[in-house]
Formats: sequence, C-alpha cells, structure tokens
Amino acid sequence: MAGAAVLLAVPIVLVGVYRNVNREPTAAAGPLGSVESALDAAAPGALPSAPGVLPTVTSGAPAASGRPSAGGPSGVRPSGVGGPSVSASTAGAAPKPSVTGKPNPSGANLALQGTATASASEGDPWQPANAIDGDPSSRWSSGFSDDQWIRVDLGGNWQISEIVLVWEHAYGTAYRVETSRDGMAWTRAYATTTGTGGTVRIAEKSVARYVRMHGTKRVSIYGYSLLEFEIR
Repeated sequence: MAGAAVLLAVPIVLVGVYRNVNREPTAAAGPLGSVESALDAAAPGALPSAPGVLPTVTSGAPAASGRPSAGGPSGVRPSGVGGPSVSASTAGAAPKPSVTGKPNPSGANLALQGTATASASEGDPWQPANAIDGDPSSRWSSGFSDDQWIRVDLGGNWQISEIVLVWEHAYGTAYRVETSRDGMAWTRAYATTTGTGGTVRIAEKSVARYVRMHGTKRVSIYGYSLLEFEIR
C-alpha cells in the first residue's frame, strides 16, 4: 500500500510543477514596477538606444498665464489682452490750432499803420514809407536794376481781402505779389509778366502779416516806382 501511495504522489507533484512553469509571473512590487510605469508613460521614440539605460522623464513647462509680463512701457496695453492696444506716441496728442487773423470789416487800408521796407531806394526823397502814407503825390522808387522788392509789415495777422498797387510811370512789367505770416514762407497772391502799370486791384482771401511786391523786370531804365501800396 505504501508503494502505491508514492506512485500516485509523483504524478501530482509533476503536474504542479508544470503548471507553475507555464503560469505568467505576477508583477513584482518595488522599483521595477515604477520603471515600467515611467517607460509606458514616455512618448514613442523616447526609449534609450543603449541597453540597460533607463530614460529620464521630465515634466512639461507650465502653460503661459496670459497676463502681461512686468517691465513693459507704461500706459501701453499688450495686444490681445483686455482690448485693442494704444500707441504711446499718439495717445493724448492734441490737434494743432489753426491760425486766425483779426478781421477788417470796414475795409480800411491796413498799410497806413504798417511799416515798409525795401531792397533799395533811389534816394531819400523816395523811401518805401512813401508808398504807404496815403499821399499819391509821394512815391517809393527802387534802385535802377531788376529784382527789387518792397514789403509791408502789418504788425500782426489780419484777414486780408484786397491788395492794391498804384504804379508811377516807372512800373514793373514782370512782378509778383506775395503774402506771409512769418516773413519767411511766402504764398503767391498774384503774378504777371505783361504788366501795364496803372492801378492794379488784387482780390485776396488769406490771413497774413506781411505783404510784398517783388519785381523782376522793369518797363524802362529807371527803377520800380509805386505811388501807393494799399492792403485791406
């Protein structure tokens, strides 16, 4: 009987060993499990090329908060944050005021209270002031050459409506009449190359302090001669 029991026990033991050999091993707790988990979480292609070297897994950079960084220009809002951006160079810029002149509703001759200067004069009896004194018996006469001018300073900016030249026999055949607010930048009000003397009335709508006649060609060997230079 004892021999029969031994014979029966041997097959049972062999069957148990066979089952243990073919059974899949359970995952062992400990560091090996942590490494396998890290490898499973890594992106494809992140495995090491050399055997036995474990990959290093790093966490991603935190997402941007969307708030502007410190240290930017004061008063300038970042693009896309809280509305449209404002340019620091144009913010608060005030429009330039337009230049206005004193009105002359009565149409008075403003030149009577102005100051006249000229490029040259024939002599003391023919000074530029004689052209703005309201007396047609006196006159300004320039030097006996071309490219001469006479200028009237009204003392301030006025609203001009008319300029009048009253020529003596020595008139200009080519000349221009110009206005200016600062005595440096000039705007042409009238020009001719076929002047015939006499009284020349020029309608003008502008604001100016200075008015001048600039002659470039004379009718005779004498200079440019004006009996009156009126500004209204």
